[in-house]
Amino acid sequence: MSKPLDRTGFVDALRRRVRLLDVALLAVVPVVMLAGYVLPYPIKRSLAFSYVDPSPITAVTAHYVHLSPGHLVANLAGYAVLASVGYLLAVLADRRRLFGLSMVVYLFVFPPVLSALNLAVPRPAITYGFSGVNMAIAGLFPLLLAGYLGRRLIGTVSGRDAPVLFFLVMALIALIAIPRRPVTLLVAAGSGLVALVYMGRLVANAGTGSGNIVGFDRESGPLEGWVELGAAGVIVAIGYPLVGFPADVTGPGLVVNLYVHTLGYSIAFIVPYIAFELGLLTEPGEKGFSR
Repeated sequence: MSKPLDRTGFVDALRRRVRLLDVALLAVVPVVMLAGYVLPYPIKRSLAFSYVDPSPITAVTAHYVHLSPGHLVANLAGYAVLASVGYLLAVLADRRRLFGLSMVVYLFVFPPVLSALNLAVPRPAITYGFSGVNMAIAGLFPLLLAGYLGRRLIGTVSGRDAPVLFFLVMALIALIAIPRRPVTLLVAAGSGLVALVYMGRLVANAGTGSGNIVGFDRESGPLEGWVELGAAGVIVAIGYPLVGFPADVTGPGLVVNLYVHTLGYSIAFIVPYIAFELGLLTEPGEKGFSR
């Protein structure tokens, strides 16, 4: 069944829910990246993670180090978009706790974990840059977007529908962004099939509820602002992963680490999805996903 929608004035909702402290904390990350970039090159190079000479310290510092201005700007821009849109979706969907705890894990736990997982593919190279963490933040978007749609626009949508977007993006990544091989085509087909299964359940639930997917249930309040943010969330949720998985993985003096991007995106979705399903990341008064 569909949930009652809360669609009061968009601007008023932002004023009530956006906190300056949250914004300030999110702004610390770009400051750290900028501080890392202005260090002398030999120091920055020593803070990168070497596969042949790994260390616990560089396993963390490497993700906040950039050796070229283009790489830095790309990751700063990616973080700005992901953090800002993701935060707005979260606070307006009553998912502040999910977003906050997930960001803490992505920023402090994921760097050493991703670095350690890199060692599974030994090679004489180094890795650095914030893109793996950015991809982790992108992995949270299916959950945030499902929560936002269900809370503000389409009452028949819930967090259980988040895999629709996750598997759709995985299919697109395997089919479009990653160079085509038999295994990537198999991943694309499998992910697409799972996305269709979840989509079928979503449509079936919509048919039994009173929510209006096409008309967005206008009786619940004005659409201005709410639809635009939802559209921005969809664009970022689908667009950023495709940017992180380019068909051409080589650039001037570097190679895009598709392995880390895949791990970051996948783990960042699967872990909070399971935790939310178990009721570990719910807001006060909630019990896991609800319809």
